[in-house]
Amino acid sequence: MRSIRNIDPLAANLPQVWELPEGTTSRQVEEALTALQERHEALRTRYEDLDGENPTQIVLPPRPVALPGPPQETEPAKAADALGGEPFDLGTDAPWRMTLVTENGELRWLAICLHHIATDGWSVNQLQREFLTLLSVGALPGGEVPTCRALAEEQWSEANETRRRSARKHWQKIFREAPAMVRDEAPESVNGRWGRYGTAEQTDALHRIARAHQLSLPSVVLSAYCRAAARHDGLDQIMVAVFTNNRSDPRWEKLLTTQDQLIPLVVPTDPDEPFGAFATKVHWGLFKSYRHGEYNVDDMLEIAAEHGFTGTVNGCFDGSVSGLFTYFFNYMGEYQKDQLSIPDGLETGTTGRNIGAPLYLQVQEGESVVSTLQENSSTTDYKRITEILRLIEEILLTAAREADSRPE
Repeated sequence: MRSIRNIDPLAANLPQVWELPEGTTSRQVEEALTALQERHEALRTRYEDLDGENPTQIVLPPRPVALPGPPQETEPAKAADALGGEPFDLGTDAPWRMTLVTENGELRWLAICLHHIATDGWSVNQLQREFLTLLSVGALPGGEVPTCRALAEEQWSEANETRRRSARKHWQKIFREAPAMVRDEAPESVNGRWGRYGTAEQTDALHRIARAHQLSLPSVVLSAYCRAAARHDGLDQIMVAVFTNNRSDPRWEKLLTTQDQLIPLVVPTDPDEPFGAFATKVHWGLFKSYRHGEYNVDDMLEIAAEHGFTGTVNGCFDGSVSGLFTYFFNYMGEYQKDQLSIPDGLETGTTGRNIGAPLYLQVQEGESVVSTLQENSSTTDYKRITEILRLIEEILLTAAREADSRPE
């Protein structure tokens, strides 16, 4: 809630393009959307006093979903961007909007925009799968899905108090070890830029390193990012905010909501340590932090303040955990795989969602692993972005060669 209140409203919009099976009709789309709205409370929830300290969620009863107007004959990406170009009024609007898109008069796509208050990356993928299943067979397997209310009741239960105490203890240790906050000197002037890079050679190197050291791809990329950012910015340790979707419990896998939280990870970065040993430490440190990835935000802010982490790095996230960090990492996997374009060389730009994170690496899997590094700061050039992306590549290619030369 706090993050949504303090960022650009358009940064919370998640525009999508979903390809329709051949022969799909408008009526079938409306019936599938209606079934999704009935299944998931998040799609029919409104919010009162969202700008106050105690917002209230109002869950409305299911009702038929009607598409707004006739299909559009346009490029699907343009239709999705148009939907994402208008902020939601969460007090009156449903947290999703959509329109059909045709090609030569035939229905081909559903352009849809979801608000981040209702969905995260995991939920978006799940929702698309359920939508396509409804179009193909008319029903979804399994019974009812859980509700956000049920999750909240469990999180605040007496039975969960041990887990909350354990999380508080872990974050105390993290912030004792963390390097001090470094704030932007001109937070009133935050400019957003991004660079995107992904090659078959770098993707192959990632897989070779992961196999050689028995590590996950996210751990390998995170390790390269930490080493590259620390080397570039002259640090001997780095604290990075890692996104976690908090769905390790199978009971909550089908829950449509934003369960993302940030887990802080402090990483010492000895430049002379072999990459395999370094990445292994990062990997197991990350797993330890994942164990405490479900926490009370107010507890986190209080603990951070005890160790000098107060306010915000760049003015974008005052009052939320996000404001405590400079470096962010999100391994998004196959999220939007069908819409992922492989860059031709190193691409840069200024458009896209600006969530305010000072330096934010997003990694997606498609034909190649594609990294998008976004910087939001008072500077205006792409120097830091491009240099860190090139450093990540250099680190991965070197580490892959070292892994190949290891004795069997």
